[in-house]
Amino acid sequence: MYLIQLPFAWGSPRWHPIQWDEYGVLPLPRTRYVLLQTLRTDEQAGFALLAQVARNPFQRWASQSALMAYLHTQPAPLAVLYRISTAPVLGQLSWIPLEKRDWDDLLPIATLLFADLERRIVTGFRPSFSGGSTRLALLLTHRMFDQRRTPLTAAAAMLYDMLDEARGAADNFALAKYEATYSTLHTYAGGREIATSLAWLDACLAARNLDAIAARAMQPPSQTLASPEQPLIRPAVCAALDQLATIAREVSGYQTATSRANRLAALARASDLLQELQQTIDSSVTTPEQYGLQRIVQQWQALVIAVGGDVASQNQRGPVANPYILNNPAESDGFVGREDILRRLEELWGSDANRQVPSVVLYGHRRMGKTSILHNLGTRFGSQTVVVDFNMQRVGTVRDNADLLYQLALALYDACTERGIAGLDEPQEADFPSDSPTRGFNRFLTRLDRVRGSYRFIITVDEFEKLEAQIDAGRLTPDLLDHWRGVYMTYPWLVMAFAGLYTLEERRHDYWNPLFGSVMAVRVSFLTPGATRQLITQPSPDFALDYDEDAIERIIALTGGQPFLVQLIGHSLVTRFNQQTYEAGREGERRFHLADVDAVINAPDFERDGDPYFTGVWRQAEREPAGQTAILAALAPHDGGLDRPALAAATGLPNDVLESALATLVQHDVITPSDTPAPDCYRFT
Repeated sequence: MYLIQLPFAWGSPRWHPIQWDEYGVLPLPRTRYVLLQTLRTDEQAGFALLAQVARNPFQRWASQSALMAYLHTQPAPLAVLYRISTAPVLGQLSWIPLEKRDWDDLLPIATLLFADLERRIVTGFRPSFSGGSTRLALLLTHRMFDQRRTPLTAAAAMLYDMLDEARGAADNFALAKYEATYSTLHTYAGGREIATSLAWLDACLAARNLDAIAARAMQPPSQTLASPEQPLIRPAVCAALDQLATIAREVSGYQTATSRANRLAALARASDLLQELQQTIDSSVTTPEQYGLQRIVQQWQALVIAVGGDVASQNQRGPVANPYILNNPAESDGFVGREDILRRLEELWGSDANRQVPSVVLYGHRRMGKTSILHNLGTRFGSQTVVVDFNMQRVGTVRDNADLLYQLALALYDACTERGIAGLDEPQEADFPSDSPTRGFNRFLTRLDRVRGSYRFIITVDEFEKLEAQIDAGRLTPDLLDHWRGVYMTYPWLVMAFAGLYTLEERRHDYWNPLFGSVMAVRVSFLTPGATRQLITQPSPDFALDYDEDAIERIIALTGGQPFLVQLIGHSLVTRFNQQTYEAGREGERRFHLADVDAVINAPDFERDGDPYFTGVWRQAEREPAGQTAILAALAPHDGGLDRPALAAATGLPNDVLESALATLVQHDVITPSDTPAPDCYRFT
């Protein structure tokens, strides 16, 4: 038979006996050549021929030596190794299973090829001592194998071990023992990807607590490894590692969160992401990394569930943190109830930084939440919006227009630096001469426009009425306002948001007309009943106290939805609860009743804490037009209000003065017209 096959061996490769004789024992000429040429011509066809040859233990020397030659002449040999591990034809079993247990005992052909590359005598059976005749055939032909040992053969041995452990579902599956192997692969195309991803896998497998998981909250591998010149060998594995990095960031967020609700939310997001990742791994990732990733998901999920259960079962200990805010702008989770204003601003501004949009003026009575709205614009409008806080109270007294514009340029520069916008030089005071300050500011904006990229800037000017005081004092000139109008109309990416007590109609000087004639006025008034209820019952996500319905209704009726007064009552209730529960030692119900509300509003502390607000209302009423304080004094004893004739009689004001004062007090949300208890009646808001 051998003599008959010899002529075919020297003939055309497609008639070589290795193509059709599956049981040949003796080596034939040009066997390695035929296998190698097939691989080079059509890799998948070569894999199919390798699978056929590798099933014959007497010819495995040929498949090994051909694969060695092919592997070491490829520009990306590591990619070849991973194509071997995923090729369907090489995933077939090395022998035809005859019994049920054979499905578990027989090895895939790819696994045999990896063992052969490192010249390990593996029969194809598990355990390895099975298959005595196969072992004998391998021993007899062992000297015909390619004897080289290279980093690539070591990598093949590593893949063999990882596949073998995965098939055996090893409990101690770890990758640290392969570090000496994968760390030598950097010189090959894709070697850095393999080394980095396996090191990541090993670190994630070794994470046995949340601290170790949070330590993986760093830059995902794919962002450092992918490049147009070198595509990823295993994109699905790198995507899974990216997802693990995202999960680690959620765990890190759990560790840094201070509220119980935020901690639980972070763990819940981590758990959901782990479930999604499990499905992705099962459907998209192949062995050998698939098993390691599955182990990681199981380990991490168990840790997240265990810790989440502990956090969920914890009762709040110690005094209740007071979430009601009195004297500072409400931010983040404490900013409640102004969804209507923010939606209006979203309608006006949208998300396109290059579209011309109107600047706005937020106006309304004191302590309505205008400053809080400005402070929360950044979180509402996303990462491509830079909010520049230019509070006139903090700016203070300036020398002239040049000084003010220089400070505004510094505020813009500092905001750019904080956001990481590079290429903008710090403005110098010398660039803003007193005789032509607008020219220096225009040049600064031109430079900013060149480096801003896709960022939009919102300059918030709180307490803008203080500008008028400085204009009246001669430190600023009215043409500054006209210049600002030209600025935000020239640069669509720059928006100005003013906030103050007055509307344009209430300004005392005509120089405001050019500025406010081109902005959109947005009134900030009382909270709606629904928003007031939300502020009362959910001032923060993890607020641990409840309210009776009649207590809620009482607060809404008392305050009319005035945000500061709602916060003041809530703050007083929590303070009283803590004093009674933890200072006086009287453990009480964690619920507020109507009697609690009445108790705090009649306490001396309530009048003391609310005095700055009420004093501010009174002082504003002392301004023009005249007669406002007289109306307030007349209404004070009458909860139900007074009609117009009664007010005229009580105040003694002439009709025109009374009309002007009433209109101003209504405009300032101090009083409101009502038809009860009589027509044309006025009462406190």
